[in-house]
Amino acid sequence: MNWRQPARLTGPSNTAVALWVVAVAFFGVGDLVTTLVGYSITGVTELSPVVKLLLEQHALLVLTGLKAAVFVGFFAIWKYVSWPYSIGVPLGLALLGVVVTAWNTGIILTALLA
Repeated sequence: MNWRQPARLTGPSNTAVALWVVAVAFFGVGDLVTTLVGYSITGVTELSPVVKLLLEQHALLVLTGLKAAVFVGFFAIWKYVSWPYSIGVPLGLALLGVVVTAWNTGIILTALLA
């Protein structure tokens, strides 16, 4: 008889988990915090006209909702796309998050030191 072992359930790779952590830390939290801090400084404005309009009303609630929607959408794409292409989803969010958080931090520091 030929007995097959049951298929093993495997979770995401360590790389994917690390990239999702970086994406949440920078694109989720870092961008949100630096946007809210920057928006509170006189003379600092939001570049995105949509986000600027939304910030005028309920900034924290709106931005948190937008971030959550983006993460849900990209997580669904990540689950749908096969390896190795799926790693690009958290990698892209992580890179974008680092760049945007660094950009926002630079704007904040420039405004405070001016």
